[in-house]
Amino acid sequence: MSELPTGSSFDWVRAESWCATFTRGITPDDVLVRYGAVPGDARVMPKPEAVRLGADAYRTGAPKSVLRVGSLGDWSFCYEEWGVLGGMSGPLSRLSRGTETFTVASNVSMDTFGHWRDGRCTEAFEPDDPGTRQPPPHPWRDALQERREAGGGSEPGLVAAVRVIGDRMGAVLDDATLDGPLPTVLLGDDRPPRPSRPGGRGRGAGVLLTDGAGPDAPPA
Repeated sequence: MSELPTGSSFDWVRAESWCATFTRGITPDDVLVRYGAVPGDARVMPKPEAVRLGADAYRTGAPKSVLRVGSLGDWSFCYEEWGVLGGMSGPLSRLSRGTETFTVASNVSMDTFGHWRDGRCTEAFEPDDPGTRQPPPHPWRDALQERREAGGGSEPGLVAAVRVIGDRMGAVLDDATLDGPLPTVLLGDDRPPRPSRPGGRGRGAGVLLTDGAGPDAPPA
């Protein structure tokens, strides 16, 4: 199992209302294109400025998704605090074309995890809800359960899910990376984010439905 580097933290996982995707073997620019954005429109900015960008769009009555992209080794990520395009089947199908993509999202009512390969969802579930089991094989749920059991069962399911993704990538998205400057794009959405209650930062995603594609097993 991979571990967080000494001194790093990922409190972002414990926040409410966000969505993140991790895709192997493509660049951050590729990620933006597969989301439907134009890489040339991206501006490099730190997290506080990106949050203001989304808030300003909401105040004008045109809420949009704020996409922040970067790379972790051979993987590229996209983090959204406003909007959850990364939890929708269209973007996920495009992101995973010819490769694999993980999606993980937090909402005030439900957290979700999904794995996609070559345009198809292979596995999806709520990390803290054993009732969302699927017919075997379900290697990513098994890996998450093993991770939680190794920690004595006290680790929240969403935290364990992000650690499982880190095991696969050999790297972990931490607070320092998200707080720092990243290419950022404000992108429209066919279904604009629903205004959240004060303190919230977007709208949640439903659990993705599997289409029965066979997943690859997590690495040992």
